[in-house]
Amino acid sequence: MPPAPPPPHVQSASEILSQVRARQQDLKTFEAKGRLTLLSPDRNYSGTGLIKGRFPTTLRVDILDFFGHTLLSFSSDGREVQIFSPKEAKFFTGAATPANLAAFIPPGVTLPQTLRLLTGDLPLSTEAPTTWHYDPAEGVYLLEWLNPDGSKRERLWVAAAGWYPQKEEWYDAGGQLRFTVELSDFDRLGPGRPQHIKLHTRQPELELRLAYKEMRLNPVLNPGDFTVARPPAVVEVPLKP
Repeated sequence: MPPAPPPPHVQSASEILSQVRARQQDLKTFEAKGRLTLLSPDRNYSGTGLIKGRFPTTLRVDILDFFGHTLLSFSSDGREVQIFSPKEAKFFTGAATPANLAAFIPPGVTLPQTLRLLTGDLPLSTEAPTTWHYDPAEGVYLLEWLNPDGSKRERLWVAAAGWYPQKEEWYDAGGQLRFTVELSDFDRLGPGRPQHIKLHTRQPELELRLAYKEMRLNPVLNPGDFTVARPPAVVEVPLKP
């Protein structure tokens, strides 16, 4: 394997972040389709994912099986959650608490963070990183944000060739890893957009994989696009607060 190319002349982490943010667009809405897989101790499912989002907190996800039948429909506007499970013949509604959002959003990841992650726009910290260095073996920059006690708060790997964000880790206040996101195959769906996204949480152990086939940025979406219709004769079940 040939050695990694020498890094660009960089004086600060701010230069790296400015290159990463330059790839991010001013997104209001998005619509995407692809293969969606969820792996967890409690439930596993895989199918075609139809995803619509309006920033900062409105999301609709429909997961279809091979024949186009709905496996799960999920919607939230940041205040309420709607979930339709055809297999159970139940329509769930309730407040957008972390427990209720966990039907699709892994615990430890907020709804606004999820929307950004689904488009490949990482929810980066606004402050400057505490430390940074270049790894010549991998050809990547590693940027780290640390807490006052030295524990990790956030870590970001950026490819020197193309300034693509490859991986990000977020930690809780105690320095424990909350989630990791990995991005790959950029620019196939549009400039700066990854085709493959993998989100992994430790507590609980959960992995969400996305392999997009198409993505539309800033399409016109109506309120009805985010509403899950309740079929007749389906039992409505209130979710716990």
